[in-house]
Amino acid sequence: MNILAELNTDQCHKVAGIIRNLRPGKNFYQREYLTLNVDNETKFRMNFFAVAICHHTYTLHHPALNLWGWDFIENVFVKMARLGDELLDPEKVFRLSVAEISGELKKRFSHDEATGECSLDRLDERAHLMKEASEMLVRDFNGHIAKLFAQSGGYLIRKGKGLYEVLPKMEAFSDPQQKKSTFLIKLLMDSGLLEINDPENITPIMDYHMQRVLMRMGCVEIIDPVLRKNLLSRLPVDTDEPVRSLCIEAFKLIAEVSGHPVTRMNDYFWSLGRSCCNNTTLCQDNHCEKSPCTFQQIIQPGKHVRCEFETVCRGFMDKNYRDLWQPVVKTHFY
Repeated sequence: MNILAELNTDQCHKVAGIIRNLRPGKNFYQREYLTLNVDNETKFRMNFFAVAICHHTYTLHHPALNLWGWDFIENVFVKMARLGDELLDPEKVFRLSVAEISGELKKRFSHDEATGECSLDRLDERAHLMKEASEMLVRDFNGHIAKLFAQSGGYLIRKGKGLYEVLPKMEAFSDPQQKKSTFLIKLLMDSGLLEINDPENITPIMDYHMQRVLMRMGCVEIIDPVLRKNLLSRLPVDTDEPVRSLCIEAFKLIAEVSGHPVTRMNDYFWSLGRSCCNNTTLCQDNHCEKSPCTFQQIIQPGKHVRCEFETVCRGFMDKNYRDLWQPVVKTHFY
């Protein structure tokens, strides 16, 4: 059997040694999105729909506010929650057509009111995910997202009623690796709305930024020469496996060795891949992709002149690692 990639446990231990001494800043967990003063059902709806449409947001940008991707999504959904926007109401969303939902999303994400210019792409796809999820919420939970979470009892696996068993019945959360489900759960935990009673069952959040970082660090080694060539050339591939599954295993090991909760891996590695280790790299280009740098905002306040991981990262010294790119696949899983 041809081995495409493998886990490098030694590298995972080295990276865990760096992570062990890092902590996210308190302000990150006190941001408005997590502390908004609205009723709990509105908070559940805001988080649910924001995560449902959050995938491949490379082009999503508000130039005037300098907001990219998820930060722009947070900004929009905070406004919607404050206003009691009908687009957060499953009862009303499921009665709209995909085209109508798409048009409403375009309005919410317009960064130029005069022209209606909107950088949120794949609008019909995102609209379909909202509509399909709303239909199930109305049918099974009377349109109340809080009921879905209450039914779980705070369990991920619970005789068919756990969050990892119910959420994937909706297309938006159907990823077999549970990325959107776990991201939603993490946000609700960070907001104080949810506690998980079987944390041993949590699947680490894994998106494209984090896959890229773990391969460049050498935590996941690409063995197959054809796959390596495709990743270096950023060519489309049929599947992101086994890379994505191995990255998930890497996170489990790094979390265990570092002593951090597995959900916190998202805060470290997403911010790193989004800003410090993207098309540009802090270690080689002396600046980050985003300004201000996301890793600096979340993890490292003050001056940010070098990457925390230079001493252990394979990509710091070796261009063959540094030039690796995440598997290019079309998916709404992440």
